[in-house]
Amino acid sequence: MDKPMVRIGHLSSWYGRGRDRRQVLRDVSLTLAPGEALGIVGESGSGKSTLAKCVLGMVADVSGTLEVGDPRPQMVFQDPYGSLNPAKTVGWILEEPLRAAGVRDRAERRRRVREFLPLVGLEEGHLARKPAQLSGGQRQRVAIAAALIQGSRLIVLDEPVSALDVTLQAQILQLLADLKEELGLSYLFISHDLAVVYQLCGRVAVMTGGEIVEEGDVDQIYDHPRHPYTKKLLAASLALD
Repeated sequence: MDKPMVRIGHLSSWYGRGRDRRQVLRDVSLTLAPGEALGIVGESGSGKSTLAKCVLGMVADVSGTLEVGDPRPQMVFQDPYGSLNPAKTVGWILEEPLRAAGVRDRAERRRRVREFLPLVGLEEGHLARKPAQLSGGQRQRVAIAAALIQGSRLIVLDEPVSALDVTLQAQILQLLADLKEELGLSYLFISHDLAVVYQLCGRVAVMTGGEIVEEGDVDQIYDHPRHPYTKKLLAASLALD
């Protein structure tokens, strides 16, 4: 059996110090298999983004166990315009992760960038543009490319389509599904929308109050939710359809 890409056991986390120290995660346990897409669903403040930050090594005050099988997991954020440097071209933005990884030869960086463009549905003409000159869908494709170009296989997706209209959402979700199969990626997909998670993920964990209250196959959770909070989220998702 393959070793899990992520194994979390009884994880708790806190923010702040002294009297301001506040617990955010409470005894969270889950696993993510290689090549799997796992949805983490909950409303704002449920703890799902903190869990993602723990996986990325961004939270210091934790207890429990956390094993991550990728030495450099990456994140794709909700707002690509906010996560991309507005003063730089797409070419510079996509070369930057390679510079950070120690690829010093400029020609080699450019070669890798050009090879990667078709995978995310971009063209060479986009390389000279800045983020403001791109559509929202194109900006998210750039953000996805920047997360993958170093060779990372564990990608944390934090509400990656919530800022897009329905048509662009479907395109980006299909792109993510294709990349997952082609590159053997593992996804931790953070969302407030069960309907969106259903389109990409095989399993889903529902969070509220820093705890996982329900976990299982997406069809099982979607068709037969058990926890009242899951039923509430599902009803909200269906109301938006």
